[in-house]
Amino acid sequence: MLHVRRTRNTRRALAVAVLASAALTLTACQPDDTGATGGTDTPSASASDPAKGGGKGACPTIAKGHKVVRVESVSGAMNTITAQDTTCNPGSGQGASYAPVKGKEGEYTVVSEDTEVTILSKKSGKPKTFTARNGGVQHVRVCANGTEQDTATTPADTSDCWGPNLYDIAVGPGGKITKMTEVKAS
Repeated sequence: MLHVRRTRNTRRALAVAVLASAALTLTACQPDDTGATGGTDTPSASASDPAKGGGKGACPTIAKGHKVVRVESVSGAMNTITAQDTTCNPGSGQGASYAPVKGKEGEYTVVSEDTEVTILSKKSGKPKTFTARNGGVQHVRVCANGTEQDTATTPADTSDCWGPNLYDIAVGPGGKITKMTEVKAS
C-alpha cells in the first residue's frame, strides 16, 4: 500500500512540475503588451539579442517596454508606421517564429529623426544601424511597401530586405518608437 501511494504522489508531483515548466515557457516568449501608448525605453531595456532570433524552437526574451511587431506599411512623409502586434511560437521547431495577433493594426511614429533603427542586411548578412532620418525608416518602407514613396509607381530594390518585416520596437509615451531593431525569425 505504501508503494502505491508513493508512486501516485511521485506522478502527481511530476505532472505539476511539467505543467509549471510549460506555463513558464509559454509566458517567457510573449512580448510585453504595453500597447501603442505605454512603456518607456531605458538604456538597459532591450531584447537579449533579437537579431539572432534564438535556436531551434527558441523565442528571445523581450525587454519591458518593448514588443515585436510586423510592419505592414510606412506612409506619409516617412512618419507613419502601420504594424500588427505578434506573438512568438516556441514550438515551431524552426527558431523564433512570430504570428500576427488578431486585431487592429497600430500606427506608430518615431520619437525623433535621430531614433536608432537597426536592420538585418540580406546583402551583408550583418545588422546595420541607421537613424530614422538617414535611411532607417526608408529601409523599413522599401521592405514593407516595396516602393520608396507613397506616389511611386515603380517597385523599389528590395534585394537587401531580410524577410518578414518583424521588428522589436521600444514604445514610449504617445505611441512613439524610441528604438527599432529588425528581428531574425523563421
